[in-house]
Amino acid sequence: MRTTTAVISLFNPTEAVLANAAALLPQVERVVVVDDGSPADPARLLTELEAMGCVAVRLSENSGIAAALNAGISTALAATPRPDFILTMDQDSLLDAGYVQELLTTAAAASASGVPVGMVAPGSVRGLPVRRGPVRHGVQLGGEPIQSGLLVPVPVIERLGLLQASLFIDGVDSEFYLRCRTHGLAVALAPGASLRHALGNKVPARVFGRSLSLGGRVLEVRTAATWRYYYIFRNRILLARQYGRRYPLWTIKGFLADYRHLAIVTLLAPGRFSRIASALDGIADGFRAKSGKKLS
Repeated sequence: MRTTTAVISLFNPTEAVLANAAALLPQVERVVVVDDGSPADPARLLTELEAMGCVAVRLSENSGIAAALNAGISTALAATPRPDFILTMDQDSLLDAGYVQELLTTAAAASASGVPVGMVAPGSVRGLPVRRGPVRHGVQLGGEPIQSGLLVPVPVIERLGLLQASLFIDGVDSEFYLRCRTHGLAVALAPGASLRHALGNKVPARVFGRSLSLGGRVLEVRTAATWRYYYIFRNRILLARQYGRRYPLWTIKGFLADYRHLAIVTLLAPGRFSRIASALDGIADGFRAKSGKKLS
């Protein structure tokens, strides 16, 4: 039997993580939760998660999602028996029953068909588009997936290495996807797997202090936390420096998507000036090739 260990990164977790872990535990052989130096003491929730059957790891300081996931992956690979797959999870993702089995079935089908797979992603993510590629030997291939709910074979991790911790957050999944592509590994989509995942916050669209509506419904725009725009724009430049020559089309599309989003939220969402300042800081540090956690 092929075994799976799930790794969940935590930062200031809420009670919701208990329900998410409860949905995950019956589907995998082991769950490792890693607290990424949460300022709000997570001790009670970690104790409850351990009582449910999770293995808890605490980082002494906030080191970023890649470092947290890497700590969990290293813990998983040091265990006996060693898993065949790692499932990376965000704390706010909720899995339907049978989710992991759908990914494992797709991984087995790809292996039997001779399709070299670097990761298996869900066929749908509620609230987000899923990029689809061609069908190869009966296996539906995909484009760049999000990090949460992603099944990665352990031999791929052994071959390619851990996640790039210097990015801290944002672009970590993109970098691993590009690394897989560089090594000839594809993304397979599990058509029967659907992920419930929260991405950013929705706020009412406002122009000159007035809410916008269409057909009697207030329009909303999705934004990230202001500080995230530093990493979004800095890391886009860092990834372009690393992969731009090999993947120019991916790089151009990424820049266009980021600046389009910034233009929309600048026009329609509150906090526009602090958001732009954060993005400009990130752009400046990207050109300076700065990485890691922003110190000030």
